[in-house]
Amino acid sequence: MPAWQALSPDARRLRLAWGLGWPLAMAATPWWLAQSALGVGCGFRALTGLPCPLCGGTHACAALVQGDLAAAWAANPGALLLLLWLALLAGQALAEGVSGRRRVARWPWWHPAVLAGMGGVLVLSWLARLFL
Repeated sequence: MPAWQALSPDARRLRLAWGLGWPLAMAATPWWLAQSALGVGCGFRALTGLPCPLCGGTHACAALVQGDLAAAWAANPGALLLLLWLALLAGQALAEGVSGRRRVARWPWWHPAVLAGMGGVLVLSWLARLFL
């Protein structure tokens, strides 16, 4: 089995859109937060009065874009880890879209242990915000 497999034109366009779109969306978060009329708010918090596991994620994203890792960590450590993982996925999508080939073997960041670890950090950071 070859290590790389050719992508269809549609799959290539999709990967390019994801690889370019995700960083652009992240870059827009400081602007989004500055627009008070656009703030949607958290549905989970509106219903329960408690923060959801991703509460603070938009602020973490804005801080990350501005290079302030400490503020991103303070906003939501689990969301920061998730954002960094999504940046890896965007890089993977961009590389595959530009080359027109996808890697047949699983990328290391798709390993079940990595996914479980990220989910665990997200849940633990949420529990810490709830009970500490």
